[in-house]
Amino acid sequence: MGNPYLEAQRKKYESLRDSIAGLQTRAADERRDLTEDELRSVQEQGEQAKRIAAEIESLTEIENRNRKVAELAASLATEDDNGGEGEGPLGGEQRRSATTTRDRDPGHYRRAEDGGEHSFFSDIYRAKSGDEVASQRLAEHARALSTGAQGVGVVPPKWMTEEFETLARQGRALANVVRNIPLGDDPRPLTLPKQTAGTDNVVQEQAAENDPVDGADAWDSDVDVVAPKPTSGKQVFSRQMLDMSSPAIDQLIYGDLMSVYNLKVERKVGAAVVAAAGAPIVTLATDAAFATDAAGVDAVIDTATAVRNARKLPANVVAMTVNRWGKYKKLKDGNGRPLIPVSTYGPQNVNGIGSVGVDGVIEDLAAVATDGIGDGATFPESVVTLRSTDTVLFESNILRFRFEEQAGPESIVLGIWGYTAVIVRQAGKSVKRFVVTAATAP
Repeated sequence: MGNPYLEAQRKKYESLRDSIAGLQTRAADERRDLTEDELRSVQEQGEQAKRIAAEIESLTEIENRNRKVAELAASLATEDDNGGEGEGPLGGEQRRSATTTRDRDPGHYRRAEDGGEHSFFSDIYRAKSGDEVASQRLAEHARALSTGAQGVGVVPPKWMTEEFETLARQGRALANVVRNIPLGDDPRPLTLPKQTAGTDNVVQEQAAENDPVDGADAWDSDVDVVAPKPTSGKQVFSRQMLDMSSPAIDQLIYGDLMSVYNLKVERKVGAAVVAAAGAPIVTLATDAAFATDAAGVDAVIDTATAVRNARKLPANVVAMTVNRWGKYKKLKDGNGRPLIPVSTYGPQNVNGIGSVGVDGVIEDLAAVATDGIGDGATFPESVVTLRSTDTVLFESNILRFRFEEQAGPESIVLGIWGYTAVIVRQAGKSVKRFVVTAATAP
């Protein structure tokens, strides 16, 4: 089984890489330089990707070293079973013995009438109690054992740890396309200044020569205070589970805790953008209304236009549930041609590209399908259009804890602790949404 934490870090790195590439590709397609917001986002995501890449490199080195040690151990075991075939420790040639494993049977466990002196099950008990001679007899017997015929019920099964099946959970999708600002180990509240009033009514054309220039105290400012809050959890399990489990239970539990943590962060970002969007720009009564004359595509255009009108800068992301993305994929024109085909299709009368497995583009907005917006079965269901650089996710370093003997030696506690906060700048301007109120007409 792969390291679940390492896999999560790789996915996070890939999402950052794709987000950076998307911003640069858009600027190249439009034949312009990156805007200040885009450049800042690229730089911040690049720094985060750099830290994650260094961590991945270090963890991968450990994984590779462990794998190499395991392969060497398996190779030595194979050589022993084959009678020591291969080169010796001094480089000399070793010849394969003509005997088989059955021929090398030391005869430790024979019937009493055949001269047997030792009990197989007694030696198992003695070996667990530290009897080295019993352990040696068991090891010699195991090397000579044909497991297909003699080992049924005694030889333990092989654990295919690489096939360990974890619970299916949403990872970070929307959380990785918005701005990410690390807090490090300092999760104190943050104060973000903002302008609340401008000089719109002060700057005017002069009516006549020598007329005085009007002036007033029109400019004003305020602050947003962001207070990071902890997301944490712990798991209690028995010492027997730690001592006897394969694969290591503590790594599996840490992986599960981190998987849930990432889902909570994704939902936190999704809830923040939905709340910031306010009342829906467009309301579609049913899925049938959504599909009629491509009303679902028009709703994306309407919300993106509303963002540009209010924010004076364009939106770049449209976020929705996985089920809604599937509904978009099923939209067709009057001739039955898909309005959002996969990228390998020749474009004809299309409004976007993408596949069910890989999110795509709708009206030049990056489509993000995520459980963070909703489960796709609860109505009304929101589809959110946003300018991703205006939504900021603050996140501290994640602490991992392990406690033993809190109430006695029998229990172990594993836990994680991390601070996060989300703020949508230009709230109500940089995010707009439309809703589908029901799957079918009541």
